[in-house]
Amino acid sequence: MNTLHWFLPILGTGLVAGCAGPLDQRWENPTYQTQQSRYMERDLRVEDAPISDQSSPAFGFDSLDALSVEDAIRLAIEHNPRLRAAGYRVDAASGRVLQAGLYPNPSLSFSGESIGADAGGGGETAYVIEQEIVLGGKLRRARDVAESDRHAAQAEFVAQEFALATKVSRAYFSVVTARTQLADRQGLAGLSSDLLEAVRARVDAGSATETDRLRAEVVHEQAQISLEAARYAAKSALQSLASAIGVEEMTELPLSSSVDRFPELPAYEQIVSSTLEANSRMSMARISVVRARQAHKLAQANSTPMLTASVGPRYSDIDGETTVDVGLNLEIPLFDRNQGEIGAMLSERLSASAELRNVQLELLAEVADAWSVYQSSFSAVERYQQQLLPKAERTLDLTRQAYQSGKADYLRLLDAQQVLIESRLSYVNAAEQLHSAAALLNELSHTHAQWRNPRDEDQANSEVNP
Repeated sequence: MNTLHWFLPILGTGLVAGCAGPLDQRWENPTYQTQQSRYMERDLRVEDAPISDQSSPAFGFDSLDALSVEDAIRLAIEHNPRLRAAGYRVDAASGRVLQAGLYPNPSLSFSGESIGADAGGGGETAYVIEQEIVLGGKLRRARDVAESDRHAAQAEFVAQEFALATKVSRAYFSVVTARTQLADRQGLAGLSSDLLEAVRARVDAGSATETDRLRAEVVHEQAQISLEAARYAAKSALQSLASAIGVEEMTELPLSSSVDRFPELPAYEQIVSSTLEANSRMSMARISVVRARQAHKLAQANSTPMLTASVGPRYSDIDGETTVDVGLNLEIPLFDRNQGEIGAMLSERLSASAELRNVQLELLAEVADAWSVYQSSFSAVERYQQQLLPKAERTLDLTRQAYQSGKADYLRLLDAQQVLIESRLSYVNAAEQLHSAAALLNELSHTHAQWRNPRDEDQANSEVNP
């Protein structure tokens, strides 16, 4: 009998069984799909390219007249390499889901005995196909564990997106604050220079003393030192914003989002509820509980022994006949019943449940702290707007009038200017702290993502900060 009549059908059946498995279900995330289609080839080239050739992609800053905080976040989400790496990890987890569901490949073996004997020179030849038969639902359990890992990678991507938005928002308003401080320091330095010239003229005219001149020079030098520090701070803040977006450097664009445009947040109770429901860390903690439960079930399934089945034709040239060999091989779980792994996975399961509660408590504390900062900053900003700044401006106006009429000296005018500038700086710092706390609350609650809105809507009613 022709052995191929036995061999080909069995081999085909074995190969079909070996290739059985779930289809690859890619996570359909528009942000990541854009990144993959645009940067996959570039990221592959980075592996072997020298550092000098790893240039940043074009960001299109030249097409913008001004940069809003939402624009900055959009650019970062589209181009930031850390977020892109998190997106690629989602695909890696999807590949592991596919791999976990694949059935073991069959094996084909050939053996020959008594070849070249006096009687029947062909001896005995045998073809054997072996296939492991997976019992106990191991493949399904393994797929469940891999699917939990994929969900965790997806949650991590979302967490990275909101964390990046917070980082960019903070960097953005740091630039706004630094530019405001620089402008105020320039004004104070200019005033100190004017007053120094006036004092020198009065010393030359004999109406002021050398002590007055020295004091004016000290004040002028202090103003110059503060101005120089403000210049470096503005440059550093702009570089930090570029780094947060994911570009090496950026042009000096006007910033269209003002610190005076305060974010509107929902009530504290709603933020807490949204945080416990939607926060990615909570999602990952819940997924960890599910994964630990699935891993425990997989460990229990792995205690079921493997069954190996074999079948194949054997042809004897000596006897002139063809027979079929059939075999079954089953491991006897006498000593190793995977009991150690089962116990370990049970402990991991209990640990994941405890960690879920720990994440809840941590998030509640973080929300409370951020809300406290937000409320205190909001209160401070209101008082600066309604009380301190108007009074400081009025004081400066009255002192300037008195100075011009000769009823106040230059030191009183300089002190009034200093009080106003320091009040402005404190106000801007409080407003920056307010925006930072609001960004953190948005990150924690995962409910306020303005950067996902169309750009035209973001630029409506914006005020340009030079």
